[in-house]
Amino acid sequence: MRQILISIAVMLASVAATAQTLNVSTDANVSVLDQYSASQVGEMTFSGGETLTILGKSYNLSEITKMFTDESTAPKDNNVNVVYSGTGALVYVAGNVAKYVSVKVSGAHVSIAQSNTDAVDGDEITYALSGSTTDGSLTLSGEYKCTVSLAGVTITNPSGAAITINNNKRIQISAKKGTENILTDSAGGSQKGCIYSKGQIQLQGNGSLTVYGNTSHAIKSGDYITIKNLTLNIPNAVKDGINCNKYFQMKSGNVTINGVGDDGIQSSLEEDDAATGETADHEEENSANIYVDGGELNVTVPVSSIAGKCLKADGDAVINGGTLTLRASGAIDVTDASDPSYTSCIKGTNVVINDGDITCTVNGIAGRGVSADDTLTTNGGSLKITNSGAPTTVSNDTKSAKGLKALNMALNAGTITIFMAGNASKAIQCGDGIKKTTSGGGGPGGGSSTTYTNITGSYTQGTSDGNGPAITITQNGYAYNSSSAKAIKILCAITIYGGTTEVTTTSGEGMESKTSIDIQGGQHYFKCYDDCINSTGKIFFNGGVTVCYSNGNDAVDSNAGTKGAITIGNGAVLAYTSAGGPEEGLDCDNNSYIQITGTGYAISAGGSQGGGGGGGPWGGGGSSNTISNAAQGYYFYSGNSGLSFNTNTYYTLSDSNGNNLVTFSFDANCSSTLSLFTAKGMVSGSKYNIKSSNTAPTDATTAFHGLYLGSSAKGTTTVLNNFTAK
Repeated sequence: MRQILISIAVMLASVAATAQTLNVSTDANVSVLDQYSASQVGEMTFSGGETLTILGKSYNLSEITKMFTDESTAPKDNNVNVVYSGTGALVYVAGNVAKYVSVKVSGAHVSIAQSNTDAVDGDEITYALSGSTTDGSLTLSGEYKCTVSLAGVTITNPSGAAITINNNKRIQISAKKGTENILTDSAGGSQKGCIYSKGQIQLQGNGSLTVYGNTSHAIKSGDYITIKNLTLNIPNAVKDGINCNKYFQMKSGNVTINGVGDDGIQSSLEEDDAATGETADHEEENSANIYVDGGELNVTVPVSSIAGKCLKADGDAVINGGTLTLRASGAIDVTDASDPSYTSCIKGTNVVINDGDITCTVNGIAGRGVSADDTLTTNGGSLKITNSGAPTTVSNDTKSAKGLKALNMALNAGTITIFMAGNASKAIQCGDGIKKTTSGGGGPGGGSSTTYTNITGSYTQGTSDGNGPAITITQNGYAYNSSSAKAIKILCAITIYGGTTEVTTTSGEGMESKTSIDIQGGQHYFKCYDDCINSTGKIFFNGGVTVCYSNGNDAVDSNAGTKGAITIGNGAVLAYTSAGGPEEGLDCDNNSYIQITGTGYAISAGGSQGGGGGGGPWGGGGSSNTISNAAQGYYFYSGNSGLSFNTNTYYTLSDSNGNNLVTFSFDANCSSTLSLFTAKGMVSGSKYNIKSSNTAPTDATTAFHGLYLGSSAKGTTTVLNNFTAK
C-alpha cells in the first residue's frame, strides 16, 4: 500500500509539473474516466491509506481500475462528454462535477445519475453527446436541471428510447451549430417516446435534430416543451410527433413533422394540477395551450391517421407569428357515432390568430381547417385554407368539410382566404343548436328543410371602429343528400362591423343565419348560385356597402315574415338576380315588410314579392308597395313588362335637376318585374329619373362591384322617366 501511495504521489506531482490530465476510472471496462486538469490535482487528500479524495469525490483505492496521466484535454468544467462508437461508448467527466455524477455504461447504453443540489460553479451540468451507435441510449436521472448537448450524434436503440430523462426538472436539449443529430427508438417497445422527459424540455440550438418515433411519440414530455432556433425533423411517429403536458411553445426555428399516426403536435392538461390558463411568462402554467410565436412549422398528417390534427391543444391554440404550412389528410373517427372526430389543421378549445402566415390544406373526409370547441378569434395575420374533403354519412346524418368551425367567432382582422371543393361543405360554420330536418322544400340542390332551436353562439366580423378582416371565399361544392354547400353558415346572429368580404359559390348560398344578419360597415360582395344572403330572421343594412348577385335564386332573402324583415338603414345594398321570376332581388314575402330607417341606398332587381305588386302569378295588390314610416323617399317599380338591365351599362338615379344620387351596374343581364330604388336625398313626392350610359363613373367616392356613390356622372339614355317617390 505504501508503494501505491508513493506512486500516486509521484503521478500527481508529474501532472502538476507538466500540465497533464489525471484520468481516474472505477469502471471495469474503463469506459468512464473522471478527468482532472493540472490546475485541479492539488485539491486532494488521502485518508487511512485507502481513500483518495479529489475535488470532493472520494475513491476507494481498491475500486480504481485505472489511473493514469496523459496530455489529453479534460472536458470543460461542468461538462460530461459521451462519445458513442459502434456498440460501445466512452464517458469523460470533468473533474469539478465528478462527485455529482454516477455513470454506468453497458455497451453503448449510458446511464447517469446526477446528485448536485444546485448549479455547479455558477452553471448547470452539460452532457455533450457525439459519435454514432446502432445499439445505444442515454438515460439521465436526478432532481436537477441540466443540458444535453447534441454535438453530432447518431443513436439507434433497438430496445427502447434513444434518450430518457427522469429528472423532474427543466432540461435543455441543444443541437450544436453546424451538427446533424439523429435519434431512433425501437419498434414495439414500451417507451413513451424516442426522446422522453418527465420534466420540461427546451429544444434549441443552431444545429439540426432528426427524431424517429417507432413505438409511440417521437418526443414526449410530462411537462412543457419549447423550441427555439432548432431545425427539427420528425419523419415519422406511430402516435404524435410531439406530445407534452402543460403547454407547447415554438419561439423560432424550423420544424417539420410528417408520417404521424395521430397528431403532429399535441398539448394536454397535466392531470395532477389544476388548469391555470395562460400565465405571465408561462410561469407555473398548466393550460394545455399551444403557442406558435415564430419560425417555420410544417406538419403533415397522412391519410392513414385517424382524425389526426396538425396542431391539437386541449387548451387554446394561439398563433402569434411564424410561417405555418399544415396538411391534414386523416380519416374520420366514428368510434363514437354521436360525436365523430375529424382531421384538422388546427384544433383547440379556443383558437386565437394574432399574426403569422398560415396555410392549411385539407383533403381528409369531412376535415376541418381550423376548429375551436368554443371561440375562434382572428386579430391579424394571413390564413389560407384549401379544403377538398369529401362528405360522408354517419348514423343517417351528413358530415361535411369545414374551413373554419367554432361555437363563437370574432373575425376582427387579418386576411382570410378559403377555397372549398367538397360537396355539402361550409367555408365558415358557427353556432350550435338542436336541428330538425323535414323532407321537401330545401331549395336548389336540397330537397329538405332544416330548422334549429336552442341556438347558441355568436359571430362578429370586424370591430366597432369599422375596421375588419379581408375575407375571400370560393365555394365550389354541391349538395350531398339533403345538405347544401354554403360559404358562410351561421346558426346564431351575424354582426358585421367592417372589413371586406368576397364570396363566390357554384351551387350554394353565400351567407346564411338562422337568427339575424346586421351589416354595419365594410364592403361585401356575393356572387352566388343560391341566395347570396339568407336569414330565418331579419336582415339589416345599417352601414357599409353590400352587393349581391345571384344567378340561380334570390339575391337577399329574409324569412322573418314581419315588418323590418329587410331594413335599409344607413348602409348601401345592390341586390339583383339573373335567374328570372319568381326569384327576387330583395325577398321578404311582402314589399311592405321592407323598412327604410335611415339615409341609405337600396337598388334591387328581380321578380315580384309573393304579396307584392306587379301582377302575374307572383303579383298582388299595389297597396303592398307601400313602406310605412319610411325615413326617406323611395320608389317601387313593378310591371309585367319588366325593366331590362344589361352588362357594361351604367345606370344613374338622379333628381329632376339631373343631380346624381347613385349609379349602379350589373355583372349579368337582368330583367326585373320588381325593383326598389331609394337613395340618400330622395324626398317623398319629388320626381326622379333613371338614365343609362356606357361610361363608368370616374369620380365616385365609393366604387364597389357596380355600386358608385358620390359621383357626378349623368346618364344619356332614359330608362325610367319622371317617376314620383313615395
